[in-house]
Amino acid sequence: MRIIDKMLLKELLWSFSAVLIVLLLITFGAEATKLLAIAMEGKLPVAVVGQVLLLKLPTVLELILPLATMIGVMLTFGRLYQDQEMVVLNSCGVAPSYFRRLLLWFLLPLTLLGVSITHYFSPYALSQERVLLDKQEVVSPVAALVPGKFNSLPGNKGVFYAKAITADGSLEDVWVKFLDKQNDLILMAPKGQFITHNDQVVLRLQQGWRYQNLNLALGVEPTQERAEQAFEVQYFESFEGVLPELTGSRRDPEKEELSTLTLFDSEDPKEQAILQWRIAAPLGILVLGMLGLQLSRTGPRQGRFSKVFIAIVFFILFNQLLIAGRNAIEDGYWPATIGLWPVPLLFLFFSLGVFGWLKHRITAVFSRSTATGNKRSVQEGER
Repeated sequence: MRIIDKMLLKELLWSFSAVLIVLLLITFGAEATKLLAIAMEGKLPVAVVGQVLLLKLPTVLELILPLATMIGVMLTFGRLYQDQEMVVLNSCGVAPSYFRRLLLWFLLPLTLLGVSITHYFSPYALSQERVLLDKQEVVSPVAALVPGKFNSLPGNKGVFYAKAITADGSLEDVWVKFLDKQNDLILMAPKGQFITHNDQVVLRLQQGWRYQNLNLALGVEPTQERAEQAFEVQYFESFEGVLPELTGSRRDPEKEELSTLTLFDSEDPKEQAILQWRIAAPLGILVLGMLGLQLSRTGPRQGRFSKVFIAIVFFILFNQLLIAGRNAIEDGYWPATIGLWPVPLLFLFFSLGVFGWLKHRITAVFSRSTATGNKRSVQEGER
């Protein structure tokens, strides 16, 4: 490998890594804010916020890898143009095709990484996130309960107290008081736990005591309807009570969690649209990276970041065309046999400069025809 190869590959790697880290910080900052807001509402334990955030990493990388690649390429080659190093390299016999070949060697591993993320890591992360959130439906009531304090149950239907609450839903020194119009109930137990059964959150207590109609025995809230109800004290080895207000519904598996092999055998339009997305989306790393090489060409008085805005516009246009094509396949307006291939193919023409070459050829043809017509007019005038 030549010195210039090592230098350019190193510059590409550093620029790409820097842009990727910045984009990840921006994206994960927004995701972390949303998850923390959900955790503050008691719908998600704070202990699993980090796990859920990591499981969103493949989906985030699937979106920002093409943008990070394009901007990284523009920063690397834009510096060469800005510092006049590209002029020196061209004068030394380094052809533009050399930079395209070198860039291709850099983009192919990133494209393969994008393919693996889209086809394997993203579906796996989505399924694991769903499983984790389903498991945390048991722990979610614990997230809203404060250990060592008396907590009101939803709907003001009672009071809950636990000396200690662990992350897995285990409880120590539990005291629970339920109130309704018919009777009142107090439960005390040294140990307890929140479990799930038939999609319901159940409070399980062990080796405790059950006190019923204690308020009647103490003369609190005596009514004629409840005057004949007796005060009861009962020891139990195990007690289970359903807490419907804290029960969450289990999530059904999404179509995005299906494997690529399963999608190949499916005839469902939505699943076919997901398959076409998985095929076309990683190609954005390749075509937008090559497009970044075209956009990196700047003049002596142009800034190094003068075309970054144009690059972002191309990235947004690429994603929006993919999303529009995916929705069209889902709704049956676009055949799945064609898929989303026209979108990366269109941007490949831009990245290879095909449209610029066609414009140059058409301009040259018109210039020749105009020159020929002027020459004939001059000759006829001389005659």
